[in-house]
Amino acid sequence: MKKYLPAILLLSLSLFPLSAAFCHEKEPVANYQVLFSPEDHVADQLIALIDKEQKSIKAAVYCLMHRGIVNALIKAYQRGVQVEVIIDPYSIKPRSPVKKMQEANIPLFVWNPSMPTIQTKNGRKIKKRRSLMHDKFCILGDNQVWTGSFNFTFEASNSNRENVIVLESQEIAALYLEEFERLKREGCLSFNEYLKLAVKP
Repeated sequence: MKKYLPAILLLSLSLFPLSAAFCHEKEPVANYQVLFSPEDHVADQLIALIDKEQKSIKAAVYCLMHRGIVNALIKAYQRGVQVEVIIDPYSIKPRSPVKKMQEANIPLFVWNPSMPTIQTKNGRKIKKRRSLMHDKFCILGDNQVWTGSFNFTFEASNSNRENVIVLESQEIAALYLEEFERLKREGCLSFNEYLKLAVKP
């Protein structure tokens, strides 16, 4: 009976449809660019992409401290590009340039998910530690995604060892956009709401 097993398996596979993973062909990534800092002047590359974009820019970034990138986002918003940015609270520092985006009326969101309480063995209730919004991605228009280890900071561009990949794919961009909207919906407050909450007595 064992010698017939491969034939039986082949027959079985021919009778049943292939899984969705095999039937649905993924859109090939036709164009991509790989960058490394500090050699590739990564911040300048991102600013150039922001300056070229005419439709929309959605960025989710753990640390946003690079004034040149912030200024490019403000200019894009002022010329009519739909700009939205999600940051982690780590970016809110006294000398952070993110306040300039808020003053320019760019929709700016801060990661602040609710923290469920857990009960310890002795019956005490404590809050779980807040998760980080550690993403570093940007969706430009409908089909371009910038992602990698690069935080939007001067150090990341000029001294750190970082990597970035820029992908041209509508399918991949849609997945990142879905994640961006999920972050906003499930764990974010507007910048002003977050500041009010932070100064609450």
